[in-house]
Amino acid sequence: MTTDKTHPVRAADRVQTILPVSINGIKGITRDISSSGIFLEVESPIEPGKIVEFLVTLDSPSGDLVLSCQGEVVRSEEFEKSYGIATKILSLELLPLLNTEGS
Repeated sequence: MTTDKTHPVRAADRVQTILPVSINGIKGITRDISSSGIFLEVESPIEPGKIVEFLVTLDSPSGDLVLSCQGEVVRSEEFEKSYGIATKILSLELLPLLNTEGS
């Protein structure tokens, strides 16, 4: 059996999804999510090794939910007009938002 060194072995399967995200007021989107990490695309760079707190907004039939996460930046990539941030999830909590449609 051979191992391709150019593609690291992933700890968990990833699901490609685009969801709004906010890190300390920096807006962005998710690119993919797994049980161990989230890859984000944001407007400003964040250095590897930093611990960040970020909010991911999830749409649901009963109203928006917010996934409040703390993660460690394990990799940062520069794109043409944005930055890719790979985070290892350290903690997360699902927070319901109030449904803003007619009460």
